[in-house]
Amino acid sequence: MKMKMKNSSLSIAIFAILFIGGCKSSASDEVIAKDMCGCFNMIKDSIPAEALPVFSKAAVADDPKETYSKEMQKLNPETTKKLVAALMLTTKAGSPISNCLNEMDKKYKTTEKDELVMAQRMVDALKKNKDCDIMLSLMRINLKK
Repeated sequence: MKMKMKNSSLSIAIFAILFIGGCKSSASDEVIAKDMCGCFNMIKDSIPAEALPVFSKAAVADDPKETYSKEMQKLNPETTKKLVAALMLTTKAGSPISNCLNEMDKKYKTTEKDELVMAQRMVDALKKNKDCDIMLSLMRINLKK
């Protein structure tokens, strides 16, 4: 139950990012994706090294959600706990990543209404960025919902 609530909070954060990412401003999708990636990479140091392949595999998988789940199950419980704690920083008010996402919200205003269109645009832009597996895998997982 607790894990499900954490996943819901993270999904809310991801959909907030979709809303940010679906904007029409003077910035291109690639610029917005780079900013999003920068925000999410702030948690990289908090993620155990052995958990990082979860994201790299999910980022390119045919079924990112299934791959993410299977890779998470391979992790030991302590690693999983640290990974979830790092991901939850995205929803913690006042955390550097939360502040970064709030700044993005101020910087990029949304006019796009269709979340799937927004999500696909950001996924396409994120694929062009190197070292953005965390954000790309999370976006792809939520795109498949």
